[in-house]
Amino acid sequence: MSREEFLKGLEEALAGEAPNAVIRDNLIYYREYISQEMAKGRTMEEIVAEIGEPRIVAKTIIDSCEAAGEALSGAGAFDGMGGYQDEGTSGYGTRRGQRSNIHYFDLTKWYWRILIPTFLIITLVTVLNVVGSLFYLLFRFAGPILVLCLVFWLLKNMRK
Repeated sequence: MSREEFLKGLEEALAGEAPNAVIRDNLIYYREYISQEMAKGRTMEEIVAEIGEPRIVAKTIIDSCEAAGEALSGAGAFDGMGGYQDEGTSGYGTRRGQRSNIHYFDLTKWYWRILIPTFLIITLVTVLNVVGSLFYLLFRFAGPILVLCLVFWLLKNMRK
């Protein structure tokens, strides 16, 4: 069994049984894990023997989703991103009305579109004010410092 066959089997076993985010996260995890183990010189057979067949791994993931209250029931529709979207789920992979332990920030809401640029502008103005104040102090005292340097230089050159 190749890495891609394992991942495809895992995705098929999870399809419609677990939220999109869970499917995506587990596929990424196992893809990276298998790559790391193969880079160490292990064979795919050794890795599968260690972690188990894709259907067994999927069953464990589905059971943990059910325990967390995130499992889906029935078949879902392919969402175009390598996962499946059940009709009774929101865009976050949990059923409507259920609470998830993971909190997502939806940065597409209108208030985020106002808050983020406002925060960036305030930060930029603050940084520019601090830098400007430093330059103001520097230039305020630059004249007397330059005059003292000139006088010192003249006195030093007159002694020669």
